[in-house]
Amino acid sequence: MQGFWAKWKKWIVIAGVVIAVVGLGYWGIKAVLGGDSEGKLVMVVKPVTRGDIEVTVWGWGTLEATEEEDAISGAAGIVKDIYFDVGDEVVAGQPLAFVDAGSIEIDIRRKEITLDLLRLELAKAFGVTPEEVATVDPEAALVLKAPLSGRVEGFTAEVGALVPSPVCKIVDNTTLKSKFLLPKSLFDKVSVGQSASFACDRFDGAISGVVTKADPTPIAGESAYYYEVEVEMKNPGLLKVGDTGQITITTPTGDVQEKIEVTGYGAEETVNTPFTGKIKEVFIKEGIYVKEGDPILELEAGDALLKAMEKQLEYKQAVLELDELRAQLGNVNIVSPIDGVVMTKNVKKGQDIAKGTVVAKVSNFTEMNLLLNIDEMDIAKLAEGQTAMLEFWGPEGRQQVEGTVSKVGVSGSVGKGISSFNVVVSVTNPGFLRPGMWASAEVYIAKKENVLLCPVEAVYKEDDKWMVDIKEGDERKPVEVEIGAMNYTYAEILSGLSEGQEVVVAMSKTNPEEGNSQPYYPY
Repeated sequence: MQGFWAKWKKWIVIAGVVIAVVGLGYWGIKAVLGGDSEGKLVMVVKPVTRGDIEVTVWGWGTLEATEEEDAISGAAGIVKDIYFDVGDEVVAGQPLAFVDAGSIEIDIRRKEITLDLLRLELAKAFGVTPEEVATVDPEAALVLKAPLSGRVEGFTAEVGALVPSPVCKIVDNTTLKSKFLLPKSLFDKVSVGQSASFACDRFDGAISGVVTKADPTPIAGESAYYYEVEVEMKNPGLLKVGDTGQITITTPTGDVQEKIEVTGYGAEETVNTPFTGKIKEVFIKEGIYVKEGDPILELEAGDALLKAMEKQLEYKQAVLELDELRAQLGNVNIVSPIDGVVMTKNVKKGQDIAKGTVVAKVSNFTEMNLLLNIDEMDIAKLAEGQTAMLEFWGPEGRQQVEGTVSKVGVSGSVGKGISSFNVVVSVTNPGFLRPGMWASAEVYIAKKENVLLCPVEAVYKEDDKWMVDIKEGDERKPVEVEIGAMNYTYAEILSGLSEGQEVVVAMSKTNPEEGNSQPYYPY
């Protein structure tokens, strides 16, 4: 602590001199020039010199780690193993403890069964696949939409009436299908992809088609086996199911011709609703052509919908609970959240802990902060980025480490009539620093080179003017000066003095009886 007390002693002495001189001023000193019965006063002088001056702000504070996090248990259970102790160095992700959370697996299985049942129930209620249950909009389900583009068939719904089941059928009649049987002799010539044409008495010419199916599975007839062939054809708009005509299939070994009947359309789908209730609005008519996604009708909201919405909320909540359980199962290993040193150990083996229990606290000392309280008179001098020299007492005695001002407080706190501000100095840990250590910091504010310097103890203030007393013969003469930078030793003189002039820094009292002299400070 030698460096600590030396610095404090220096600061106290200098501060006392400056305060006394500034406070009493010129007239306080002048009052003792006449001496007394015990001796006389003589001037103690120092010269005005030229040199460098460095302005600093000094303070004390404590160190803290810049990164500190808790290792938290992600699952409730019994602490089965502990792999750390206070003071251990750890890395992020390193296991610190293991929690036996065996009951979670049972809870997960129960929740999965509950979800499966809810999923099937909702899929039926909304008329969607189980995979769509989580995303379906219940209110949107009240509006029935066309599942494909095509012509509306069998639509009889009316506003105010109960919704029929089925509601209607949507038929894509732009494509026709025909399924027919061929004997083996003709079937052997046919293959999928072959071109076909269809002629009908209802129009002149023929329409084009293609073989889409040639099933080699024999079908027994009265006297022979037959095989099913399917052809798709473009509908010019005139044909419908039940129309008959002749199909001609072009093959490498000659045309295959057969009398056939149109048996279906390219696509068709029956429209149903999972909800019962009255029809609120109708958007289509029988026989019109609709596009996929066009609205068909809207139902009024009923009890069935409300119950389905409640079930959907129940389903979503169960999904969240299952995700949480699975996360807990994956968190039976409690790991270090960061690289660092273990500071606390809060559990013991065999302890029953809850989810969220803080098992340990880990601090990273690589980068540290020194927290300073700076007097209101000095705070305006500080700014982020300024260099600071930190002084610690380490294993090898007094040690210095360079740091940087990283934060300057904007509001102060008052204590004992004095305002102080928080200042943070960041420092890279050389290895021996720990949270809670005390240190001093000298922040470098400014440095001026080759300037005129006057001893700070010679400077005083009078009527808001900076003054010094210069020696002229056996007399002292007050001189107004302009002050620049100032530290605990020197004041920069901008005007009023010249190099080599002698300024009065104190008075020496001479004792005529003893024939000696000693420094005399009248304040």
